[in-house]
Amino acid sequence: MRSFISVVAGLGVVTGAACVPLTNLGVISPQVKPPTITFTGATLVSTPSRQQLAAYYCPDVVSVPLGGASLLCQGLFGARPPADAMAVAFDARLKIQNPNEIPLPLATLLAAVTVFPGFANEQTGATCVQLCPGGPGTCGPPDPNACQASSRDVRSLSDFANAATGLVVSNGLAAIAGQPPSFTAPTVAASSEMEVTARFSLSPQQLLRVMRQLADQSVSELKQGRAPSFVIPYRLEGTIWFDAGSFGRIAIPWGPASGTWTI
Repeated sequence: MRSFISVVAGLGVVTGAACVPLTNLGVISPQVKPPTITFTGATLVSTPSRQQLAAYYCPDVVSVPLGGASLLCQGLFGARPPADAMAVAFDARLKIQNPNEIPLPLATLLAAVTVFPGFANEQTGATCVQLCPGGPGTCGPPDPNACQASSRDVRSLSDFANAATGLVVSNGLAAIAGQPPSFTAPTVAASSEMEVTARFSLSPQQLLRVMRQLADQSVSELKQGRAPSFVIPYRLEGTIWFDAGSFGRIAIPWGPASGTWTI
């Protein structure tokens, strides 16, 4: 059985989330086997155009006598777009396999993205997403231990205490392609797998600031009226918590996975 969901991770860091109750489990075994999570790739789904990026950065990095950079750049690339119009979104694809004879609802999702890892302009954002069986407000009181794990081998929200606030933006889950996103918790059926597409948006203001270094390296192209390519290295990682009812929560890490996006 396969189902597809789209996850758009939440704005900044959500510090509380509640477990999703699992009912009518029955006593099948003294313990639950851990599910398997496989990262299968990440793809850009929304970006500014190269022309827009050139128009945005050109007035800042191109030097023209008597302050003529704005006029020169507007003539080459058009009017400078506002930062809010420069959002970048991507889909991270995860395959979840449940080896148990009981269904496992997803309870909480921790996701962290680092752009330009290992470079001077490295920036990390992290988010803890609360998933509820009936959408927001159906989980009960916030759980202070959401996105926290006792095992050192499992990434917790506290591992990203220095993450930039606001870098990662989200709007929830879409259980079926084309539906509006929500925070309704999906369930991996017994002895089955689910392919999950996690959609994340990166704050334009934050990303544009760390991408400035690429624009500084492209001054000659911009002066000649050529819109350069922008290559963004990234690293993705996180943890998914499942609610196994009376057996407790199960925390399964995913990633880290690295790659590059080219705009």
